[in-house]
Amino acid sequence: MKTTIPLSLKSQLELEQRRQQALVAAEKCMQVLQNDFGATEVILCGSLAGESPWHWHSDIDIAVRGMSKDAVWDAYSVLEDIVPYWLKVDLIPLEFAPKYLVNRILKIIPMPDNKYLALKYRIEDELIVLENNVKALQEALEQANTVPEIFVAPTLASFIADFYTGCEKISERVAVYLDGGLPTSKDWHQELLKQVAEPGGNNRPPLWSGALLLELDEYRKFRHLERHIYKIELKPDRVIILAENVEPVFNKIKSAVGIFFQWLEQQVEIGKDLN
Repeated sequence: MKTTIPLSLKSQLELEQRRQQALVAAEKCMQVLQNDFGATEVILCGSLAGESPWHWHSDIDIAVRGMSKDAVWDAYSVLEDIVPYWLKVDLIPLEFAPKYLVNRILKIIPMPDNKYLALKYRIEDELIVLENNVKALQEALEQANTVPEIFVAPTLASFIADFYTGCEKISERVAVYLDGGLPTSKDWHQELLKQVAEPGGNNRPPLWSGALLLELDEYRKFRHLERHIYKIELKPDRVIILAENVEPVFNKIKSAVGIFFQWLEQQVEIGKDLN
């Protein structure tokens, strides 16, 4: 296992060039949203707005107000033609977004300058989304016997894939804030999990370890499978086992993150002492 090495000067320049291209594309997207889709307010947010470190897998995050859900849906196909092929756009309708996210975007709850505290806040946000996903999955499991069997495995599989995506976003936050970035290899999803399972940048401790690491890797493998085969080809028994185990795994995640938070808070206090 290995951690991310610091970016070379060439890589830094390429990453900055990529950011500049994204800024140009974002400006065009924002104009289209206002002129063609009736957005009354458009806000660039996320890493491209400097709210978190810009990295190789960053996308364009744009919050909008005044657009219907249909307009947001229609806008995506237009924006896809504006941005480079390697860049994605994420639209956030403020009227329909969760309150915690709206508070972040509008800076009602500002992001702290201290990177350790900012990372803690980012992970807390991801945990909120992850917990909502787990609750929805539990509800789907409870209803599994009341719907035709053909719907059960595909529905549960989607929730399971989203569950691992949420876990991966926490790993991404840690890698970007502390390790200098994400892996750039073709199998970067697997490498990222390995990366944060080892001590990393800024002398950080491992994020995932032991049995939890092995369980997360199983969900990573399943998400890869779910994305690359037809849903009807999934084995229902295996899907149900993974779905039923999500809640216990999530409890382990909260415990691991709690320990990691203790380390982050220690770094904040150390910084105060040095000042």
